[in-house]
Amino acid sequence: MLRRVSGALLALAMLLFYQCRPYHVRQRNFVSDIVNEDYTDAVKHLEKSEKKGQRPRNKTLHLLNSAYTHYLMRDWSGAQALFLEADRHIEDARKSLGLEALSFLVNPSVKHYVPEDFERVMMHYAASLSYLGERKLESALVECRRMNLLLNSLYDATKEKPKYKADAFGHLLMGLIYEASGDANNAFIAYRNAYEIYAGDYTNFFAVKAPEQLKRDIIRTAVKTGFKSEAEYYRNLFGMKVDDEVEPDASLIVFWNNGLVPAKEQWSLDFVILQQNGFITFSNVNLGISFSFPASSVSAQDAGNLADLKVFRIAFPKFTSRKKTYSSAEILLEGKRYAFEAAEPLDAIAHKSLNDRFMREMGTALLRMAVKKAGEYALRQQNKEAGAVLGLANAITEQADTRSWTILPSDVSYARIPLKTGSNKLVVKSYRLNGAPRNDTIVVNAVKGRMYFETITTLKP
Repeated sequence: MLRRVSGALLALAMLLFYQCRPYHVRQRNFVSDIVNEDYTDAVKHLEKSEKKGQRPRNKTLHLLNSAYTHYLMRDWSGAQALFLEADRHIEDARKSLGLEALSFLVNPSVKHYVPEDFERVMMHYAASLSYLGERKLESALVECRRMNLLLNSLYDATKEKPKYKADAFGHLLMGLIYEASGDANNAFIAYRNAYEIYAGDYTNFFAVKAPEQLKRDIIRTAVKTGFKSEAEYYRNLFGMKVDDEVEPDASLIVFWNNGLVPAKEQWSLDFVILQQNGFITFSNVNLGISFSFPASSVSAQDAGNLADLKVFRIAFPKFTSRKKTYSSAEILLEGKRYAFEAAEPLDAIAHKSLNDRFMREMGTALLRMAVKKAGEYALRQQNKEAGAVLGLANAITEQADTRSWTILPSDVSYARIPLKTGSNKLVVKSYRLNGAPRNDTIVVNAVKGRMYFETITTLKP
């Protein structure tokens, strides 16, 4: 009997060691390939994990990683198909109510992964650009409309403040694609919505102000649409006279994806338990937080077992920022320099989105863990060895959910470059924190009246 218990303890301990590693660590070979721009090897790693039997609960992340890798490879059609499949899988996962219930008893990691709100916005961003890579403007517009539905649902679901509930960059991207398709009216509306979010939440939460280019685009599209009073209002607000500028033959929008989005790690908090007046209260003095639940939330037996517990520890995910190799970038064209402007601070958004729901999810996690620890304590009183096995099992199942879409950029900036009809050769100069700058060349054979889109991703040391 003792040998069987010892064997169970060893097996559980080994499983605990594996489970304790954050998701991004388990994906380190794949992420390393992405950083070094070895996209072919990255695809091989993904295919290998698929053949090993990708767990259904991680299928969404697998699809997103595959789609984004093909996007980086400029395999536009492959990226499009995978993003569509990922989107369908996300919707199916959100309907998995049975696993939602199970996650209360075990932990959120048993659920199908549902992306963070900003990850879903970025899915539409990359999918839109994959369509623009083949100049499929209608398909890109369909992606924009789907993004708009998502953005509206985010706002409706989280009206309370202060929360990440609106994405300025999503509206900015919609405006650019509407304008590229010749729809100045909807472009103006999208630009205006983007400005309002930049001037509000983005300035307050992330210290990112509305780009100057966005201000010029608001006035210009208002003039094109015939909204004279709106154009005059924004001229005065911004102190600009954009309609006096010479319209270029064509234009190029360059998105700069820099660095990697923060990765989720695990951290732990200690809580003291107190029962009185029909309530169970969990408190952490250092953070100054407490959660109270009616004693009727648990069974009488669990409430009795909880009375014997004084302190316990619980795991929770947190985002950890990753160092960037590049600090700034600019575009050179025919002796002129064009600066990038910050558009999407994903590093800051990731931290805020997790913090926004911290208190709500902590309350759920506390009650779940408390019930499990109470059962463990009761079993230890009856059988020490069996209690030890249950304790290790609880430790394994109470790991924080550290899954996330780890290969997204840390931030996205953009620049709008005027082009002449015919061949245009641009150099994107990205400046490393240490070492020589990186040069990327973009060649555009411009047709008069068109907008073009390109993306530069900087990760490689």
